[in-house]
Amino acid sequence: MILDSTDGSTEAECAMRVVSASESGMSDLGGDEPQWKLPDAGWGRKAADAATLHEPQNIREYVAMHQHLKVGNGTRLLDVACGAGLAVELATARGATAAGIDASPRLVAVARDRSPGADLRVGDMRALPWADDAFDVVTSFRGIWGTTPEVLDEVRRVLRPGGLLGLTVWGHVKASPGAWALRPFRWAESSQVAHQAAMNSLGKPGVGEQLLTRHGFEAVRRVDVPFVWEFADPESFARALACTGPGYEAIQTIGEERFRCDAAQLAAAYARDGLPLRAEINLVGFVARVPAVVGAGSSFLAEPEELTPAASASYADDSAELGYVMNATRMWAHDTEALELVFKALGRVTKTAELSRRDRGILVTAAASALGDSYCSLAWGTKLAAAASAQLSAGVLAGDDSLLADRERALARWARLVAADPNSTAVADVQPLREAGYGEAQILAITAYVALRVAFSSVNDALGAVPDWQLRSSTPEAVLEAVTFGRAPAPAPTPVAGPGSS
Repeated sequence: MILDSTDGSTEAECAMRVVSASESGMSDLGGDEPQWKLPDAGWGRKAADAATLHEPQNIREYVAMHQHLKVGNGTRLLDVACGAGLAVELATARGATAAGIDASPRLVAVARDRSPGADLRVGDMRALPWADDAFDVVTSFRGIWGTTPEVLDEVRRVLRPGGLLGLTVWGHVKASPGAWALRPFRWAESSQVAHQAAMNSLGKPGVGEQLLTRHGFEAVRRVDVPFVWEFADPESFARALACTGPGYEAIQTIGEERFRCDAAQLAAAYARDGLPLRAEINLVGFVARVPAVVGAGSSFLAEPEELTPAASASYADDSAELGYVMNATRMWAHDTEALELVFKALGRVTKTAELSRRDRGILVTAAASALGDSYCSLAWGTKLAAAASAQLSAGVLAGDDSLLADRERALARWARLVAADPNSTAVADVQPLREAGYGEAQILAITAYVALRVAFSSVNDALGAVPDWQLRSSTPEAVLEAVTFGRAPAPAPTPVAGPGSS
């Protein structure tokens, strides 16, 4: 390999520092050890370095995925391959009840030091030591690979019905501006480099989606995950990579001194005066959901044995407009008159605010997704797709307003604020609505519209109203992929076999 050294050493001097893996105590430690214990040899040997030099580089990745998964107060979260536990610590800071598992006892010791209240265990991720349906969210940050697909079955087992999986893998590394930063990992033996390539296969187009679907997950979607490594100087870069598992594989081949010397020399070419070394690397995130178990009912409430005239009329309206009676309509049949009052109020404020169907679609999808309500997100996501486009609708559901006009962005932003935390709003938050041309009475009406929709969604969600199976078949694919939260739609009924069928 043609590399120089940043400490003034020549390539020849670096080469003289090469020691054999056996001489440096870094020979293959496999032996009779169970396969799952092997990562500790590389990742655990310098646990303090890994925890303080390497793991903090991933903080953007952790924060972005927690945001995509809506991790917050009360979320029961498991981090698979948790390492030194920084992601667990950040999830706890968001209010989650967190657990983690890793193969390295030395890294788990750091994780326990960071989060003494978390349930952190040393073990095999292929045999997770937790009960079925124990978690709302499972994360794995570059811990589940194309070479370990069986882990997904265990993850699915410990996730509750409707629970979410969020995982990350390397993307198109070669096309990344910071691809140079991963080059030292290729100094390992060719067989190890080939194994690394197999591990990274999930990031290829369609591969991760197919694997997750094959293992029983639904609503699988790729998400943008920012990822940047930053180091103070070339020596810090070299030291940080030397404490990783792939770095250890390269060290086994060329020795640690040569590895750090060559890695520092490589990084020196990217040094910037007064700025840190920066390596932006393409990372792929996946969010997927465990299908919900749907009972025979349309909600937690049984339908009324006898319908009032108002409820009968509501059923007839649904059948005429949709071709079926919505599950929410069946639930509200216990007091259809109350539902009519809610929608009468919605009609009044819609008129005051002069909201178009597209405006209402933006308000409802923004508010419902912030609230985590899948029912209204699917129903109104479909309406917004018809009024605008499926891409625009999916974007609003995912918090991406780039396809909206400035006035519409003001509506979406305000809807999310009102739905997520109305006590956090400030005077400045109202100003974009004024700049969009809305008067004071209209701003009140817009706010009332969102609040009424939140109230409607809250009743539906609390009482288990199941999104209709017809929504699954009529909703655009982009919208379906964006709705990774809330209750999953009911499964389509199994066709009844006719006479003589086999």
